Amino acid sequence: MRLLVTREDYFGAAMALLASGGAASLKITTLCKALNVTSGSFYGYFGSFDGFVAEFLTYWEQSQTERIAELSNAPGDPAGRVRLLTELTAKLPHDAEAAIRGWAHTNSQVAQAQMRVDSRRQEIVATAIQPGLGSRSEATKLAFFGLALLVGLQQCRSPVTKKDYNTLFDEYEQILNGRIAERAAERRAQA
Repeated sequence: MRLLVTREDYFGAAMALLASGGAASLKITTLCKALNVTSGSFYGYFGSFDGFVAEFLTYWEQSQTERIAELSNAPGDPAGRVRLLTELTAKLPHDAEAAIRGWAHTNSQVAQAQMRVDSRRQEIVATAIQPGLGSRSEATKLAFFGLALLVGLQQCRSPVTKKDYNTLFDEYEQILNGRIAERAAERRAQA
């Protein structure tokens, strides 16, 4: 038996189980088996399966959404932010996220977390592109468009391949950058 695992080890194993077998595969015994630990280790960290789920969802929100928010603020220009957001989103655990979305249909705690993640992701994109567009309303609509593309891709393809992702999100990036360029031209014409 493995002597020491971290909470993050459990969360990583949960993501792998979700990706390969969906929410039905996420059980205490399968997690412990994947990590080669006893259930005592699990209970020592989380107390119960519900305690694990709460911490896992927080981990998912932080590592797969807030991390993107922090990194996306680096480039100063809107096109650079769009490119970075596209690259960061490509690295999401798409199969695990598709399973989380399925799980959300049967678990209200998961559904609430999924809604928070979706809302936050839309906000991240809207905030990143608003300076280039000049309109919060347009930024929010275009951010929702991107979120819908992501969710649709995750639900339609398993696994989500780099080719599938790039096919959609290269086009999305062109749409965003085209709109940003149009708004910049409009501002110059009005000046």
